[in-house]
Amino acid sequence: MVDDLDLKILNILFEDGRASFADIGRKLGVSENTVRFRFQRLLKTGVIRKVTVLVDHVKLGLKNSAALMLKIESSEINRVLEELKQLREIANIYQLSGDFDAIAVAYGRDLDHIREIVEQVKKIPGVISVNTLVTLRVVKTDTRYGLD
Repeated sequence: MVDDLDLKILNILFEDGRASFADIGRKLGVSENTVRFRFQRLLKTGVIRKVTVLVDHVKLGLKNSAALMLKIESSEINRVLEELKQLREIANIYQLSGDFDAIAVAYGRDLDHIREIVEQVKKIPGVISVNTLVTLRVVKTDTRYGLD
C-alpha cells in the first residue's frame, strides 16, 4: 500500500530523479534510511517499474510521431502485442476496448520513417488494419500521473 510519505518521495523523484536519499530525507524530515527503505519497497512491489532517463525525442532526431490505431485478429492479440513491444520505434502500446484493439505510439526521424514503421506493423501476421494519426503538435507529455 502506498501512503502519503511514499507519494511525497515519488513527487520529489518526479522533479529530480537524481535526488539523493539524504536530500529527500532532509526535505521530508525523515532519515536517509527511511527513504532508502521506502524506495526499495516501491521498486520491489512494482510501484516504481523502472529507474530510467526521460529524453526529448525531437532532440534525438525523432521529429515526428504518430498514433497507430490497430485492428487485430482476436486470436492473435497477445502475440501481435508482444511483437510490437520489440520494435524500438514504438514507445507506448495500449490494448483497447471499442473499435480498435490497440494503439501504439511510434517515433520517427521524418514522415518517411513513420511510413516505414507503419508498413512494418502492417506486415505483422494477425494485424488486420492500421489507422495512422500523425502528431501535429505535442501539447502535454507527463509521467507524473497526478500524484499531488
